[in-house]
Amino acid sequence: VIRINKREEIIELFGQFPGAGLGVPTGPLNGLTAIDCDVKNGIDGWSNFLALDVDIPITAMVHTPSGGVHLLYETGDLKIPSSVGKIAPGVDVRSYGAFAQGPGTITKVGTYKWDHFWSPLAKLAKMPQDLIEVCMSSKQQKHSNQSGKKKLVRQTLLDKVYEGGRNDEMASRIGSLLTELDPITAWNAILYINENCCEPPLSRREIENTFRSILKREMRND
Repeated sequence: VIRINKREEIIELFGQFPGAGLGVPTGPLNGLTAIDCDVKNGIDGWSNFLALDVDIPITAMVHTPSGGVHLLYETGDLKIPSSVGKIAPGVDVRSYGAFAQGPGTITKVGTYKWDHFWSPLAKLAKMPQDLIEVCMSSKQQKHSNQSGKKKLVRQTLLDKVYEGGRNDEMASRIGSLLTELDPITAWNAILYINENCCEPPLSRREIENTFRSILKREMRND
């Protein structure tokens, strides 16, 4: 492991190894833990992570070449054990004694990239207690994504939305989703609703602007 502190040293080092990736040490060394949700080999780690029914606060996020994500959480001096697929299939915990691939790393499959949608809102959030407990247990959890607080109880959210009232109706559904789900899950849900229930769908930019506006309002009211 090479530790360098100055910008000039970093530029010089990577000038010698232009194809090198970026490894971010996790655990107490940097005070952070990465939840690595893989989507490959027929396993959808992201869906399995959501099925754990734990709090998922907005935080810094990195998209991986496989189509998965790294969620980065502040965990301070906690020695959370690193694990592979133990808390859920396709979900790895990168923490004590480990590292995570950093954004900008280029592989044969693709590039690790910051999530720019959340970046205006996201800071490195503290890992919620229920997720800490799941990671500390290192036991595969048996939860259903059809039960608990993440379950959508309003079937009307999947009713068709027609031209003429789409903006108001989608704003209403975003508000409903944010009262029942964590923001990341609500965002994925509203994208699904827009593509499958709106006739025709609103543009991605319209959905983003409306979601951001309502989310900021909800955050101010908390």
